[in-house]
Formats: sequence, structure tokens, C-alpha cells
Amino acid sequence: MIPTDTLYMTIDKEAVRKSGMLMATDSIPDKMVISLKGKRALYKGDLMILEMLAQCNWERPIYVAVSVGDDNYINLGNNIITEGLAYRITPFTTTNDGQPLPGVKNFDTERTYDNIMHRFKFGGIDQKGIYLDETVTRMCYTHRRIMAKLAMELIYEGKEKKAEEVLNYAEKMVPDYNVAHCYASGSVDLIRSWLAIGNKKKALDIIQKMWKNSMQYAKWYCSLDGFRFEGSRNDVLLHLYIMNQLVGLTETIDENLADKQLQQLNVLSSIYERKGGKVFED
Repeated sequence: MIPTDTLYMTIDKEAVRKSGMLMATDSIPDKMVISLKGKRALYKGDLMILEMLAQCNWERPIYVAVSVGDDNYINLGNNIITEGLAYRITPFTTTNDGQPLPGVKNFDTERTYDNIMHRFKFGGIDQKGIYLDETVTRMCYTHRRIMAKLAMELIYEGKEKKAEEVLNYAEKMVPDYNVAHCYASGSVDLIRSWLAIGNKKKALDIIQKMWKNSMQYAKWYCSLDGFRFEGSRNDVLLHLYIMNQLVGLTETIDENLADKQLQQLNVLSSIYERKGGKVFED
């Protein structure tokens, strides 16, 4: 039985200051709020995390992998700061259901930069022709996403030179000839980052590779009939959505190319609708 949907833990503010964690806000809260909303029971794993929080007093950091869902750490997803491939649990409320709170920091660019540029080991995925199975590929997507996110955060902070270093490093260590550019791998953020620092050539290269990939998939899905098409509706819609985003990004580089892309997108959207699909539903 859980008699409440919220737990509160008194915070030792001096311990937090000495911990070395990124200060998410100017002031440290008096209490840490831990939501148990949606939980009907606490299991051993949940109790273990609560015990760790109660005993650590912020003298030793507590981390969870970015690939772990927040259900595995009792809804503490609103109390995290990114430091690379790991989230650091903090006493600060940094997000609301995954959305950053105004004026609150939830990304430690210094630690993430150091981890990515100096500490991560990529195991040779830059070797041409190496085989990457589905599981390893998903992990490579995670690496590229965090690198793209770091570049974006550095640009927000006005550190464009560092952002360019990260972008070039991502291109070198997670190359597209082994890990194809796609929406799931954070490639759209790479495009935005290259555009933000003024390198339209690099941005357009990724756009064209992603466009070709989504175009081929959308064409194939739209060639299916009957229950096979019905089962592929969401897949078609995803690629049409990606292509729609790419058109908007291309417009900032080459309006003529964007017009051609839009024509191709409209043709595929029409085919999809004729087969019974609905494009860009609310």
C-alpha cells in the first residue's frame, strides 16, 4: 500500500554545492519532490533507489543510462541533468514530463563535451564494411543523438567553435557509411547545427541522404496493397513527416531544390491519400 502519491526529501544544500553537479537554478530547493503518480506499488528496485537517495547525501553521484526509461527509476525523469550517455539524478526539478522548464538547466555541456570528445571509446565503427546488428545500430543512434544535442546546446551558449568540433567528431566516429543518417539518430539536429554555424554544404549533404532514404521507403510502402498497406500506414506517415521537415530545412539553403522536393512529397501524399491514408492528422 502507498498512502501518498508524492514523497519529499529534505536537501542538504551545502552538500549539493560541494557535489560538483551543475546548478540547474540559482537557488537550491529546500525539498526534493518525488512523484509516485501512477504507481500502485513500490518494488525492490524502487526501494533501492529511494534508499540510495536517502543515504548518498549528494556526496556520490547517482546516474542512470539515457537508454533506460524513467519508469525504471521511480519517475525521477523530471530530476535529471544530462552528462553524456548518463543522466545524473539531482534535487532540482529540471523538466516537466520531458519538457525543459524555463530558466532551468538540464544539460551539462562541459561534462558532456569532455565525455564525448575525450572519454568515449567507439570500438572501430568507423571501419568501412564493419557489420552492425540492430542492437548495436540503435546504440550508435543514441551516440549520434547525444552528440547532436551537445552541438545544439553549445550553439545556444554561443560556443560555435566547440560545436563544430563535436559535429566533425560525430561525422568521423559515427560515419554515415556504417550508420545511415535517419530521424531516429538525431540527424535533423545535426542539420540544424550545421546550418546554425553557417555550413550549408554539410547540412545539405545530410538532407539529401535522409531524403533519399525516406523517399525510397515511402514509395515502397505506397506500392503495397490490402492489409499490407493498412499495416504500414504509420510507417508511411512517419516518412512523409520527415520529408516535410526536410523541405523546410532545404528552403533555407536552396529554394529550387525545396520546390522539387515539395512536388515529390505532394505526389507521394496523394498516392497515400488515394489508398485511404490521411496526411498530417492533428
